[in-house]
Amino acid sequence: MPRKPVVDKAQAEQEQAKANAGAAAAGKRFKAKKDKTPMLKYVVGGICVAVSLLAVYLAVTPEPGRKGGPTRLDTYVNDQVAEVTANAEGNFTAAASPFFNKWTLGHAKYSLGGISVSNMLGISGAVSVCADDEGLEGGALPPAYDARDNHEGCFPDTIDSTNCSASYAIAAAEAIASRYCISDPVKYAGLKLSAQQILSCDKKSRGCNGGGVDSVWAYIQRRGLYPEECVPYVGQIGSACKTECAEDKKFKVLEHCVLTQEKAVKREIFNRGPVVAPLYLKAEYLVYGSGVYSSTPNADQMFDGNGKASMTAVTLVGWGKSQGTPYWLVRHSWGPSWGENGYARVSTNSVVNHNYVVVGVPATAEYIAAAEAKKVADEARKEEAKKERGLRDERIRENRERYEAEKKQQQEAAADKDDMDDDDDFEAEVDLDADDADSPSPDGDAD
Repeated sequence: MPRKPVVDKAQAEQEQAKANAGAAAAGKRFKAKKDKTPMLKYVVGGICVAVSLLAVYLAVTPEPGRKGGPTRLDTYVNDQVAEVTANAEGNFTAAASPFFNKWTLGHAKYSLGGISVSNMLGISGAVSVCADDEGLEGGALPPAYDARDNHEGCFPDTIDSTNCSASYAIAAAEAIASRYCISDPVKYAGLKLSAQQILSCDKKSRGCNGGGVDSVWAYIQRRGLYPEECVPYVGQIGSACKTECAEDKKFKVLEHCVLTQEKAVKREIFNRGPVVAPLYLKAEYLVYGSGVYSSTPNADQMFDGNGKASMTAVTLVGWGKSQGTPYWLVRHSWGPSWGENGYARVSTNSVVNHNYVVVGVPATAEYIAAAEAKKVADEARKEEAKKERGLRDERIRENRERYEAEKKQQQEAAADKDDMDDDDDFEAEVDLDADDADSPSPDGDAD
């Protein structure tokens, strides 16, 4: 429930004292003038009372812009716990977390806002759909999977993003770091990449004011990311876009793309590691404590300062099923004290958008070799396709020439037939003339 406005007693007493002093001074001035009109005394008294009441009213009235007192946005995030737990009806439990301590929903509206997706798949210059989006090849998938259990050391504690809408940068940096580690758990054990580099250096993002879940990958692929120690995370405080580390310390990304099918997303996580997805924020979700989260009937969708549905970027590290409810295993950037050690189990039909999931390919030796092999295979396919097109074009040309030749023969045969018909008519005329010469004349005379 919204908290009642707190009345500053000292401030109210101070305002009252000022009002009384002002009233006394006003009374003295009127008395000095020795106004003999009795009614004027009552006017002065009324003014004193009005000033006193106005002072008290100003002391207890909420800040400007809040007509009618506190609103839903004045509710403290952690004050929702009892209400949300009751609404959840045992599906999940709510809990207060240090991350949202002293945050109101209004604070969360602006401090978590600005996260977006472009939804421009296939358009020139935008992110493309992954080639294996259907996820149909590769055998059966397990009913439950947690990448942390299979790749120990590749998932450090979740970061506390502080008062900064940096989830788009943190999720991307963590997903790529985990994928490097999964590819070589000895060489890249415990790797952390710098999300602060994105906040400080990517001019197409908005730093702590948010950025694109998908569009940020263009910067990562173009520039690469330094290790965390080169550009440490400082969040809202900000830092200059500079480091003492050499350029060759960066970790590169070969390519990125978007998956739109649930099965393809699971296969990608299972085969290569975490992916990044948008998650739409409900006010009640901020106090998720444990269990499988599903939106309750009373859940309020949060909106950012521009009136758009608020979302946060998360990494998907696995999936499972609890009491018949399928869920995604989601990693946040709200510190290890939030949820289940910084993670949440979220119903697949709830707030995670698994139809727009970003995949980044780390530039490891294995992936580079695979990319080169793929390039060679693609070139071979192109060459084969080119040959097939050439053979097809040759067949088409031969068929066309044969058709033209046959057509020409038919035309010539038709022309010869017409010539023969003309000769027969001529001969018939000559014969008739000859018969006429041998026949008697109409007068009965003979030659």
